[in-house]
Amino acid sequence: MNLSVIQGFKVLFRRVCCVFAAILLFNQANAQQLVEAHYNMGRSGEISYATSPGSLKDMSNKGHDLKRDGTPVFFADAPADKKLNGEGAILFKDRGIYSIADNFGKANQPFVLEGWFQTNSRQGSKDAGRSKGIVLAYGDDKSGYVLWQKDDQWVLMIDGKESPKPVAKAIPGEWIHLALINDGKGISTLANGVKTLNALPVAKSVAANFSIGALGKSNYFNGLIYEVRLSSLNKTKFDAVKHLLFNAKQVAQKQKQATDEQRALFAALEANKSIVKVKTFPASENSNDWMVSPVKTPVQLLLQKEPGQMSAKLLLTNGLLSREFFIAENLACVGFKNEYTDAQILRAVKPEARVMIDSTWYNIGGFSGQPEKSYLLESWYSNLIAEPSAFRFAGIEVMQPTARYPWQQKYNAAHTDWPPKGLHVLMHYKAPLNKNNWKSTVQVTVHYELYEGMPVIAKWITVDNNTNSSFVVREAECEVLAVNQDQIKRIHVESDFSFALANADPEGSALMHYNGTPPAYQTGKSTTTWRTDREYNTWASHNQAEDKFLGFPHHNLLVSRVPMGPSETLKPKEKFTSFTTFELLHDDDDRERQALAHRKFYRKLAPQVTESLIAAGITSHDKNKLKGFIDQMGELGFERLDIMAWPGISHDKLDADYVGLWKDISSYGKGKGIVMGGYELQTASRGRGAQYDCIDPKTNKPGSLFGQSVCIASEWQDKYFNDMWKFYDQTGLMTYNMDGPYHGDVCASTTHPHHSNLYDSQWQQWKQQVKVLHELQRRNMYVPIPDWYFLNGQSSTGMGYREASANLTPQQQLLLGRQYIFDGTWHKTPTMGWLTLQLVGFYTNDARVGLEPLAENLDRYEVGLFQHLASGCQFTVRGNRLYDTPETKAMVTKWVNWFKKHREILTSDIIHVSRPNGRDLDAMLHVNPQIDEKGMFVVFNPTDKAITKQVKVPLYYAGLKGKATITDQEGKSNVLKLNDKHEALLTVNIPAGGFGWYLVKE
Repeated sequence: MNLSVIQGFKVLFRRVCCVFAAILLFNQANAQQLVEAHYNMGRSGEISYATSPGSLKDMSNKGHDLKRDGTPVFFADAPADKKLNGEGAILFKDRGIYSIADNFGKANQPFVLEGWFQTNSRQGSKDAGRSKGIVLAYGDDKSGYVLWQKDDQWVLMIDGKESPKPVAKAIPGEWIHLALINDGKGISTLANGVKTLNALPVAKSVAANFSIGALGKSNYFNGLIYEVRLSSLNKTKFDAVKHLLFNAKQVAQKQKQATDEQRALFAALEANKSIVKVKTFPASENSNDWMVSPVKTPVQLLLQKEPGQMSAKLLLTNGLLSREFFIAENLACVGFKNEYTDAQILRAVKPEARVMIDSTWYNIGGFSGQPEKSYLLESWYSNLIAEPSAFRFAGIEVMQPTARYPWQQKYNAAHTDWPPKGLHVLMHYKAPLNKNNWKSTVQVTVHYELYEGMPVIAKWITVDNNTNSSFVVREAECEVLAVNQDQIKRIHVESDFSFALANADPEGSALMHYNGTPPAYQTGKSTTTWRTDREYNTWASHNQAEDKFLGFPHHNLLVSRVPMGPSETLKPKEKFTSFTTFELLHDDDDRERQALAHRKFYRKLAPQVTESLIAAGITSHDKNKLKGFIDQMGELGFERLDIMAWPGISHDKLDADYVGLWKDISSYGKGKGIVMGGYELQTASRGRGAQYDCIDPKTNKPGSLFGQSVCIASEWQDKYFNDMWKFYDQTGLMTYNMDGPYHGDVCASTTHPHHSNLYDSQWQQWKQQVKVLHELQRRNMYVPIPDWYFLNGQSSTGMGYREASANLTPQQQLLLGRQYIFDGTWHKTPTMGWLTLQLVGFYTNDARVGLEPLAENLDRYEVGLFQHLASGCQFTVRGNRLYDTPETKAMVTKWVNWFKKHREILTSDIIHVSRPNGRDLDAMLHVNPQIDEKGMFVVFNPTDKAITKQVKVPLYYAGLKGKATITDQEGKSNVLKLNDKHEALLTVNIPAGGFGWYLVKE
């Protein structure tokens, strides 16, 4: 055998995606070659790893079907044009075989026996007993022909005797076409169309067996088989070009085309000035705690490519978080790392995203072929397989992040960069090889944004339809991550597709009640889902009790998707843009640290949540009462007026007198530095007429989960929002105090103009609500709404929600109010949550509710006022007046001025020192290492006795080391030494029912 000739094909067949163009050149009508049996293991479709069929159909239609034994599996790899058509092969492992007890009666006639084979390069291929096995048997090991792998050689055995030389070299991971030719005189073999053995003896007889993958119950093959064919030659001389499933010329042409495209892609990457070229990726040298000291490491996209290689690696990093990508015939994320702890998030390669167009799922990028899904070795990269049915990586753009919505610093918000500093990386993908009708017309782009100074990355996809027809983006998975078990609790994932039902959980505190199991669109549990990974089958399952206690660690496949839909119809020349998924990496399991990181995430990526306005609320529509109330607000330094329910304000009422009233009141307030708006129940629980309301999918009649709600993807949106913007323009109102923004009710109508049916109804209504919020921010308005649209422009929501709390007694308002603050600021900044101090009853005139007359309840008014202002929350004082005597006015003025003096630290994050329980002191600590006032420690005594005690003040997140200067409310300062936990031991003396505050500086 001429081994040098075979080796010459190594380069030609190295690349898996576009290599080995196997051209079927036989013609069944041509009597010179008759197909006796033909088995094609390929199967079109998007499945990449699944159990192979129970039988292999004989494509010659002669009924020689092979039956399966064992568990070979279908795999997304195949030679040549077959792979380009989205076909795969059968992976023989773990004792798999296909066979039939038949020799087809053609053993003594000239024949061609051929097939495509690949010895396994994956895990276990070098294990003892797995480096040899039979790929094809025509007969058995005594009578007939047996082709098998023996270590690194392909070997032929005839009538039990091994050929004097090997047929060809068996190179793991490379496809090879092998043919056995009986010309009537002797046996010859060909490897990739080149003759390697000649003049071997013809078998004396052929036993009744034809098998693929093994012989009987032994000698199992460990590798891939794509196609096997047995043909008889009828009085004609064998011609390799005419009679084989192989054409070297076309293989070379396909290879050159693929190689040229790959070289052009790498050349473009190397020419991109926004990508930094490096020989090796640098190790992270950041030692600063990003939650205490700003990390200024710039965000970079690094390219590491060895000269002459047809693969490369990319690293997107900011020194705190990095994502690494491997590029060959496609692209996939192979590393996701917390650089602060050096913890690796990923255990396996997955597609970059997945999208269902019409009824077919498509992977975006990614590779198959990883042999073990519990860990990933870099040595496996070169053997990863690009699936032909996946969208293929086509290039990169790099730019600066753009603002997701308009926002300008206003209303006492903390200073921050908007848009945030970082990099926006666009990874473009072209259509799958088997979608010729989409060539250059359908493009998917995966967007990454990595931000400076925090371990947060954002991800979303867009789909461009440049075809001449519409299609439906039915479902989309914007993130698919195979996560290491130990990191499941250290990655926080959420998206901007967020509202009541998208986040609802039947076990949640909202106490939602259902009959039976609710559909996903009613309890979406957020877009973040944790699943078991079907491809990860080496995980040792726990006892069921352990599973529960350990938090189901085998749920380690993270998928980010909407609960239903989007089912968006994409017309020609239109672009689909998905929701955005945000991923925050934690470096510790401490609850406070994780919650603090989450709050800093909102401060940076939803900066309007730091806006702060001291508000007062009234229910009157009487012009004189309103102006008198505004006069008091102006005297005391209040900043926002809320016309509260009931009746609130009707924002689509354009009656001249009505508009005139609110224009007058708004202008009057503006003259005193006050912005205003009013309550309206807009969507949830408010029907607007049968033609506009949500249609219940069960009854096909108006009806919804929240009572009757309007569908904001009906014609109602056209009139209502148009009138609402006119109302704002004409009145000058500057806040959007809407109860019941879009909350998630589905709509089964097929006649509403802004959605098609049930399946896109949530998506389209969410998009409309988001559009409204973005416009509100463009207008520089303040946006308090009771939902969770923070990543799309919402300013605040309830600190906690319970309508009955509006009728609590003043004493209950104090302790319960502090509990609401303590519980509500784990994953909200103080300014993200609102609370109300009720000076009068809301739903009742009970004298026990409220604080009127104010002068007679001055102490309780003061404690209530102080605890809300000291928390930094969005605070509204609700009543008919704010003071009644000079003493009341002086008290309110004192604390409003105190709040404004210390607003920056008071609206900073809370460290949860001790939850109020009524039995002892409770305390909260504001911290901000970036300002002069590093902390504000606030202590309350809910008991009827004075308490003096030493308390620990945790000052690590205030950025203090060694010592701290603490000044009490009387102006007395002490320099206190900090222990090794950065705690100060502070002695406090708090009177019965009283409070104290302590300012912390260096």
